[in-house]
Amino acid sequence: MTRRLFFSNAGSYHALTPPRRMLWRLLRRAVPAQERWFFEGQIEIPGQLWFADRKAIYQTVKACRPRIVFEIGTWQGGGSTLFITQALYENGAGRLHTVELDPDKQAQAVENYRRYCPDLLPFVDFHAGSSTDVYPSVLRREGRADLLFLDGFGDEQSLAEFEMFAPYLKAGAIVIAHDWFDVKMSLLRPLLEADLSWQIKQILKLPHSVGLAIVQKNQSDLQR
Repeated sequence: MTRRLFFSNAGSYHALTPPRRMLWRLLRRAVPAQERWFFEGQIEIPGQLWFADRKAIYQTVKACRPRIVFEIGTWQGGGSTLFITQALYENGAGRLHTVELDPDKQAQAVENYRRYCPDLLPFVDFHAGSSTDVYPSVLRREGRADLLFLDGFGDEQSLAEFEMFAPYLKAGAIVIAHDWFDVKMSLLRPLLEADLSWQIKQILKLPHSVGLAIVQKNQSDLQR
């Protein structure tokens, strides 16, 4: 009952109205611990993305065990950043590079991790600035991207970001695209859907998500 009451009306704890947050805190123990965590995240760190998105991202990182991960859009660190980094921590290996255009939000994210989840800091590098300014040198240094989470702004930006990463996405690499059905993916979505070297592994839709796609580069590319 508690799960249906909250999960069907809000994507995450931080999306609740203040009265419903108070109610959640009273009833939260009725929800299994892991499901509660997907809904809350780190409760002191504001985060975006819905419950189902968070769960899919976390499970993908846990299962695929990427070593070099990139993310577009940190915000305050409580959404995809947290669930990717927690999965890397539990895997015992890997590093997330995450970039935030707003310097105040980026500074807040760094402070949030120092204060509330310092154990995750060895698994994440916080960057400030535009992804297309910051990441080229990081990509040259790392040499590859095993997993890319795209959640930037605008259709042209999303396409430009993917094209920036494309030479570093080898066979088996994964791209997770948020807002899959939104206009900001309107240029990239048909490209990935038509490209035979990429396979769509999972798509989340309403009412569970505003749109999330998990796409993997085919292993057969190793022989090309």
